Parts: sequence; structure tokens; C-alpha cells
Amino acid sequence: MVKLLYVTSNNVKFRQAVLACKPKGIELEQTKLHIDEIQSETGEPVARDKAKKIFAKLRKPLVVSDDSWMIPGLKGFPGPYMKSINDWFTPEDWLRLTNDLTDRTIILRQIVVYQDEHGQQLFSVDILGLLLREARGTSPYPHATVTSFDGGKHSSAEYHERDESATQNHHNPWIEFANWYVKEKL
Repeated sequence: MVKLLYVTSNNVKFRQAVLACKPKGIELEQTKLHIDEIQSETGEPVARDKAKKIFAKLRKPLVVSDDSWMIPGLKGFPGPYMKSINDWFTPEDWLRLTNDLTDRTIILRQIVVYQDEHGQQLFSVDILGLLLREARGTSPYPHATVTSFDGGKHSSAEYHERDESATQNHHNPWIEFANWYVKEKL
């Protein structure tokens, strides 16, 4: 099994990555390192900049990720700003904001960037979900109580309570990354 740094403080993201990488023989080591993130209307520049800055500090091959959450009924809000919005909003705020929406679609754009001394490789996948009409479950991420990726059967928070990823049964960028890494780097 080959070890690789995954720089994230988000345990939910780390669990999802491990689920995809471990079967391919990639052992991810969670490393927490705070860096100032750039602001952008899309997640790709944020993820690429984050990988570049962290690699400059650690000088080891690594992966980072960034999620953007887009609600078409709210013109793509909150996009790459979900982390900040989760600091400000409660589940009740989410419900008030989305209560009158007829289009209850939410799109999770997950981005993974591999960085080493030769450059970067980016993987991105959009996962369709829906906004619930009631908060269910508990999570440190308020939006997780009102989002679902299994047709509304369970909230993302209910998956978190079971130590699972709400998108574990969906194609995600970690699967693409693991397949690429095995082919190109091992």
C-alpha cells in the first residue's frame, strides 16, 4: 500500500476519499494545514491554488479537494462559499431560504487536485442531489441536514451520523483520481 498526503481538516471529506482510494492500494494520510484560500466564483482556481501553496510548504506529493454547492433555483448560490455560509447559517436558515423554491435541485461539484514536483492533475465530478423540506439528522455542517443524494430518503447528515459519506454510492472524483494514480504513478 502506497501512502499519500491528503491535506484537509474535514473528516467527512477524508472518509469519502479513503473509501475510494483504499481498494486501489492508496493509503491516504490526513494532514491538517491552514492556508489562506483565494476567493473565486468557481472551485477549480481555489483547489489549484490551494494545492500549489501547500506543495510549496510541504514539498511532498499530495492531494487537496474543494467542493462547490450550487442551487440552480438560487442562481448557483452558494458555489465555492459553502464553508463560510455554514459558519453563518443554521439548518433553519437553509429551510427559510429554500422554502419557496420549485426547483429543489442542488449540485455538489467535487474537485480533487493531485500536486507533485511535476505539476497538477485535476479531477472534477458533479453530483446531483435535492433540497429537503425539513432538517434531518445532526452534522457540524448545517447544509447537510437539508441535502440528500439518495432521492430524499436520508439527509447527508444522517449518513454522517453513521460515519458514512452521503455520496459514497455515486461516481466521484476520488474514483477518477485513484484510477489515474494507479495507472500513472504506481
